[in-house]
Amino acid sequence: MTESEAVQKVVSGEAWREFCHLMAEAGEAVMAEGNPDDPLDRAEGFRMLTRLMRGALESNLEWNDPLHPKLICVCHETIKIVAENPDNLYLGSSIDGAHDYRIHGTRGEARWISFNTFGGGGFGSGGRGTGTTLHEEQLEVAPDGTFEVVLSQREHAGNWLRLEPDSRSVTIRQTFTDKANQQPADLTLERLDADASPPPPLDPEHLVRALQITGHYVRAVTDIGASWARRQAEFPNVFADAQDEYTAKFADPQITYHQAYFDLAPDEALVVDLQPPECDYWMIALHNHWMETLDYRYHRITLNNGSAAAGPDGSVRCVVAHRDPGVPNWLDTAGHQRGTVGVRWVGHEVEDSQPVATLVPLGELAAEVSPDGA
Repeated sequence: MTESEAVQKVVSGEAWREFCHLMAEAGEAVMAEGNPDDPLDRAEGFRMLTRLMRGALESNLEWNDPLHPKLICVCHETIKIVAENPDNLYLGSSIDGAHDYRIHGTRGEARWISFNTFGGGGFGSGGRGTGTTLHEEQLEVAPDGTFEVVLSQREHAGNWLRLEPDSRSVTIRQTFTDKANQQPADLTLERLDADASPPPPLDPEHLVRALQITGHYVRAVTDIGASWARRQAEFPNVFADAQDEYTAKFADPQITYHQAYFDLAPDEALVVDLQPPECDYWMIALHNHWMETLDYRYHRITLNNGSAAAGPDGSVRCVVAHRDPGVPNWLDTAGHQRGTVGVRWVGHEVEDSQPVATLVPLGELAAEVSPDGA
């Protein structure tokens, strides 16, 4: 697309009409055969489109300038992207592998932290996936809690995150066991060869490309989450590996993920037995059909190694149910008949352990608890 073509698309309004058409196509992905037509599931599917659009416009239109990088968070309580972790604080920025950058600040109180670069298009844009990584056990932190990471194609002493010629974005995961009360890192990203010049005025070509990328991204991510869930739904209430190669290639290499699709009647519960391996962190969380975590602001839909009750041997039994059966580690479906259960083990060289799910009558669990709660 030439500059003159971009100008014409903006002036004529064609760029906006094309964007609206792409969003309408994304809506068809919600309506695709195999997705549930339950009113709650359908409403959440369309709400997801608005969330993905908000996040993508922030990333691709407002903050997509590798010459003026900025760490931003576009995955949080009201923007959720394919089985995101509610214990994480996600930060990311556009970068360009041709330049050098520095991330500096304080370490904070996160249980685990990682840095990932991505080449070419990011998640949902057909990119090649996770590029280079820097993890918790590799990070050098000063006694006062400060540190810096240099991002460059050239090797640097200390914390170095290698860039590749096609590196186009960086993501930082901070993982907490008590996110509400633990202090996050205070981080700044800067381009080392930057000058004091401000960004230029909005370029029509940038607007057109941002709208196009956003429209295609919303459709792609909707397809990714829904198709993964549909494959998983073929094996209801059991842990089965239905992730495809595309989603797997964007994972952090120190995160091992397991998932089961739940479909529970009002009088049923799904018992999930875990034997967490030695790791920095583990968690379990509930998601809706679209692979968005359920609303953890108001419902207990997640537990981790800091909040779950464990047995003497370290094993953990969690119960997914529509109402509290009065047993430890209840996870609230928050009014959802169906959705997914995700389990993560996180850390360096973790020995995998397969969760086990068992469908049981809810009354059997309630009967295990005596009237005095013993």
